[in-house]
Amino acid sequence: MAMGRVRKIEIKESSSELLKAIRGEKRPLVQARLQALYLYKSGQEQDYAAIGQQVGYERHTIGKWFGLYREQGLGVLQQLEMGKKAGSIISGQALAALQEKLNSPTDYFTSYKQIHRWLAQAHNIHLSYEHVHRFVRYSLKAKLKVVRKSNLKKDAVAEEAFKKN
Repeated sequence: MAMGRVRKIEIKESSSELLKAIRGEKRPLVQARLQALYLYKSGQEQDYAAIGQQVGYERHTIGKWFGLYREQGLGVLQQLEMGKKAGSIISGQALAALQEKLNSPTDYFTSYKQIHRWLAQAHNIHLSYEHVHRFVRYSLKAKLKVVRKSNLKKDAVAEEAFKKN
């Protein structure tokens, strides 16, 4: 048997049924799977490499699809299993303490590097800087407080008078 050659496989669906299914399918991966079956059934291509080149996937992937079809039929090729969203490592007490510190008007963080170090020291959570930044900025939607320069010579009494007016 030549490398990449499709084992003799009996595709139950007709070429027209496969073509109709391809046109009716909106998900690109499922379309590619059906297209691979169609190319083989219609006799346009006979080996994994050629089919893979036509549909844009590696020959090993095409082989897996044909194996799935052989074992479980067309239905399994039309299913897409989505992965579960992994929960964050920062949770529980660490998350509560982080949110408290981010919302504190006096004891606050001024940089993501500071948060990164604090998580490692206080809670023994070792994450990449990028993960900490993404989590704090986009998941918690927190913005760090920036200390701005203040004039050393300003008159505090004049400032209070200005605020009252």
